[in-house]
Amino acid sequence: MSCQASGSERLPVPILLLTALVLLPGSALAAEPAGVEEKRNPDGTRLRLTEQIDPAGDRRVFRIDVSPSASAPYTTLLQRTQALSEHPSGGGRLEDMDGDGQLEFVERVYCGAGPNCWYRIHKLNPEQHKAYLFFEEGFSLFRPIAGYLVTSGRSSCCSWTHQIYRAPDKPRGITEQDLLYSVDLKGPIDGSATPTCRISRPVGDEWEQTDLANPELLALCEGYGNDVVINPQQAEGEP
Repeated sequence: MSCQASGSERLPVPILLLTALVLLPGSALAAEPAGVEEKRNPDGTRLRLTEQIDPAGDRRVFRIDVSPSASAPYTTLLQRTQALSEHPSGGGRLEDMDGDGQLEFVERVYCGAGPNCWYRIHKLNPEQHKAYLFFEEGFSLFRPIAGYLVTSGRSSCCSWTHQIYRAPDKPRGITEQDLLYSVDLKGPIDGSATPTCRISRPVGDEWEQTDLANPELLALCEGYGNDVVINPQQAEGEP
């Protein structure tokens, strides 16, 4: 199997939108259909995401409201605004991204023509009525694997990069210091019949080749089947 590589690709991801007209209190937003998404955390707290489009004001407004129970009223926890002219493919959704059972607000900033988009993941704490930026980066997938947090992005038609982060053990955002490994998977392209997978870790300002002992993380190398060469020997002068 072979395929011809292309440049970096990006594509919007689907968002659950219910057609309803919701006007932001105290604003003069134009009467555009709003997106409303409501979900419940396992502890019974409810979250409601309202998206309002204001073409005249060149803005897209997200409001996240929280209620401690089904009978309690909603109060606003977080509000975010995007300029429509700068972020035409922007959007947002509620989703448990890190597998801790609690919903996050996933803000899509921009996308291109492939599966990767730039996101901001906001942690929501209904009990303390607080929110903070948990992670910001470009990726196609974000998922918990074996106690780590992994982003996956396509870099061409037949290559993917997986980045493995340490999951914070206390409420804080993920930083560059949490990046532990990079897994670069290439499909059978450029005349090669076998996919290759290079695993590296940051050492100072450089990256060095390493191994992954965790079988769940090592499975990231199997995106093009399990017949893959892991950490192939590099030719002299090869980056």
